[in-house]
Formats: sequence, structure tokens, C-alpha cells
Amino acid sequence: MISLYHGSNMVIEEIDLQKTRPYKDFGRGFYLTSMKEQAQKMAQRVSRIYGG
Repeated sequence: MISLYHGSNMVIEEIDLQKTRPYKDFGRGFYLTSMKEQAQKMAQRVSRIYGG
């Protein structure tokens, strides 16, 4: 089994693509990674920028 992680500064109960930013590297979407450390670093970065 593969675990996937999302580097967010909040709990995600449900994916809502309307809340995503349209100009990300690969366009609008819900980005995941199999690397837990990468998701943790992204969550820290997002928290510094947006709070949370």
C-alpha cells in the first residue's frame, strides 16, 4: 500500500478544486506526494505564508 500526503496548513475533509490556485506548475489541481518529509516542509512553508 502506498501512502500519499498533501502539504497543507489545515485539515482537508474533502477535495474542492474550486479552492485551488489556477496558476500552479501543472495547473489547477490537488497535489499529493508519496514523500512525507516533502509534504511536511510544504505545510510549514504554507503556514509561514498564509498562517495556520
